[in-house]
Amino acid sequence: MREDQRMKDRRKFFRAPLSLAVRYTDPEGKETEGFTNTIGGGGLFIETFHPLPVNHDISIELHLPGSTSKTMLKGEVIWSRIEYAEGYPAGMGIRFTRVSRQDQARINELISRILVGGTEEGI
Repeated sequence: MREDQRMKDRRKFFRAPLSLAVRYTDPEGKETEGFTNTIGGGGLFIETFHPLPVNHDISIELHLPGSTSKTMLKGEVIWSRIEYAEGYPAGMGIRFTRVSRQDQARINELISRILVGGTEEGI
């Protein structure tokens, strides 16, 4: 079984394709900007040619569509890919380690709208 299929089988949350600008900070305080590729209730994928190492903690700031305030999340890098491979971009998979209930609900609602065919304006 391919690695991407095993990862899909292990997921507890639905994921949706969504490109959002993000700002993230590593434990040493280095701030970087990037874009999400997918987002789910348990984490997200950030496209980057310079992913952080696995097991690194990360602080993420993003603006969810329909929200006027920024969303602050904490996570951990659980896997990374340093170059484009087999149709998949370079980047890092982030598992959320701290997300407020309100933000979790907003993320889940957003994912549901995307997966049931919400239009760009409706997101």
